[in-house]
Amino acid sequence: MSSLIFYTNESQALIATDTLATSNKIPGVPFKFTTKAFIVPHLRMVIAGTGCGGFCDRWFLHINDRMIVKGIVNLDYHTPKNLALLWSSYKKEFSIPDNATTTIFHFGFSEEDQKLYPIMYSSADNFESKVIPYGLSGKPEFNCPESYELPKDFKTMMNSQRELQSSETKENKIYIGGEILLIRLEIDGFIVQSLGRFDDYDSDKSAIYSNYGKV
Repeated sequence: MSSLIFYTNESQALIATDTLATSNKIPGVPFKFTTKAFIVPHLRMVIAGTGCGGFCDRWFLHINDRMIVKGIVNLDYHTPKNLALLWSSYKKEFSIPDNATTTIFHFGFSEEDQKLYPIMYSSADNFESKVIPYGLSGKPEFNCPESYELPKDFKTMMNSQRELQSSETKENKIYIGGEILLIRLEIDGFIVQSLGRFDDYDSDKSAIYSNYGKV
């Protein structure tokens, strides 16, 4: 599970994610730092995911290795069916329970009208295609400052997510940590930058190495 917060309009997307991955066996135990959003330059797109860790990676490889599409609109036509098939095989491969969920997000410039489209596909809705309204959004829930400045305040929003999640049980809690990575997508390219590390980065890093081979 992870943090994903993004801002979009018809000419750009700002996409922020954390990098902490926790153990599938022991809730909350740091497992590794990882990338949770993937740039797809030949389609002028970014792919991100929340929920079941590793599935977004598999979807990126599926698009890159096995699909011939023109852009985000053409891909959207094929995505629900392909995601459903991939999710079914992924759950069997890793013995993922039926109540587990995952959500895939596409951000990209249309090959038809050159505008940016943010699209969401959730396993809870059988990966039905849903265009997300422009503006600020994300998962899990967060408190937004009345007057925010982006990208600087992505860290404030993620700290809000961490605080809101602190009252959840270990089994239900979404663990957010590591580093905040930002992808800025515009029609002529991508910029990737770090917005800083969380205060417990060093302790999580130590735990990752201590837990290696154990979780």
